[in-house]
Amino acid sequence: MKVSLNLATHPFGRNRLFYVVSGLAAAVLLGCALFMISIFIHSYRASPELVRRTEAYRNQLAALTQRQAELEAILHRPENSLVLIRSMFLNQLLYRKGISWTRTFADLEQLMPPRVRLISIRPQINPDNQVGLEMQVGAETREAFIEFLKGLESSALFHDPVLHGDTPPTENQPLYRFRVSVVYDQKL
Repeated sequence: MKVSLNLATHPFGRNRLFYVVSGLAAAVLLGCALFMISIFIHSYRASPELVRRTEAYRNQLAALTQRQAELEAILHRPENSLVLIRSMFLNQLLYRKGISWTRTFADLEQLMPPRVRLISIRPQINPDNQVGLEMQVGAETREAFIEFLKGLESSALFHDPVLHGDTPPTENQPLYRFRVSVVYDQKL
């Protein structure tokens, strides 16, 4: 009587495929590890150069800041006050040139009721670099002007409307005239 006894749970397993795939995965992981180590060594060697460059940029910034302070001190001398005033005036003109009239009129057109007319407008830049509009507005009735003011107050672009004065209609001017200033959120 012949009895075959096999103590293995899986006598005919395919171990060779497992070993080949495991070996390939280990080789890929080893390659990735070597690549990361080479990147680390390269960046470690380059870090002193980056520190030197950063220090050079900081020194250059300090020199430029010192030079700017010297030039501002020269500009603020009493004998140079005329140049300072002129440069501030020119800067304000440049800011004023940056205001888009087309966009300003388009934004106002959306708020203007039918019986209200814009007579004159003058932009100003306040110290916070916000655009302020000084407007003279003509309206057929006071109610139409109040409707315009309500539109300015509810607008997302116009803030803090202030009424500076009004003029009743005359024989030559059939409209009520109102002087209004408002802050306008047009970005320069």
